[in-house]
Amino acid sequence: VINDALKLGSENNFGHDFIADFEKRYQPKFRNPVTTGWTKIDKITKGGLGQGELVVVVAPTGAGKSHVLVHLGAQALKQGKNVVHFTLELADTSVAQRYDACLTGIPLDELINQKDDVYDVIKDIDGQLIVKEYPTKSATTITLKNHLEKIRQTQMEIDMVIVDYGDLLKSTTNRRNSEKRHELETIYEELRGIAQEAECPIWTASQTNRSGLNAEVITMESISEAF
Repeated sequence: VINDALKLGSENNFGHDFIADFEKRYQPKFRNPVTTGWTKIDKITKGGLGQGELVVVVAPTGAGKSHVLVHLGAQALKQGKNVVHFTLELADTSVAQRYDACLTGIPLDELINQKDDVYDVIKDIDGQLIVKEYPTKSATTITLKNHLEKIRQTQMEIDMVIVDYGDLLKSTTNRRNSEKRHELETIYEELRGIAQEAECPIWTASQTNRSGLNAEVITMESISEAF
């Protein structure tokens, strides 16, 4: 009885059985992309971001990365998708207010005076939104993974994850004096792994290096070697 109980909480996927799972490898796979709301970006990404995919929005400080991520989450909510938004810089209530503004078209500084109008709009949205706040550099990709698992245990299906933003995660590497680019490489590889395991798209953001601060167009020289 004890052995059977222990097996319930253990990994029971031994891998792809070459004979028993023959039909599985010939089943069509669908990306099920979630639109970005921008026609040109959707065209480049073939309909938006698909299952298991990671996209990094790169821009200088103060260019609006967080606003872009909120817009992407809002577009998913409008499609009835469930979104989990991790914030490592702003308060969870501040991020939620940005969603209010994005979904209703009411400017941020006018939300307080039009609360009833805001609620009338958001209560009819099919998708669910969870905003989880962590202090900067306090959460690792393992922290995010564990939280997503807790949400799944409530029977909520997760269709999109947003991390605002990846650079503010704490690295899981224990090497002392490790270079920042190596830490970033680990963080983004692990985020991609979460996207693949969760079978949902992940959007995040990263800052340019110094050469990209005043650049009109961000080029390869303006981003971290980690990418």
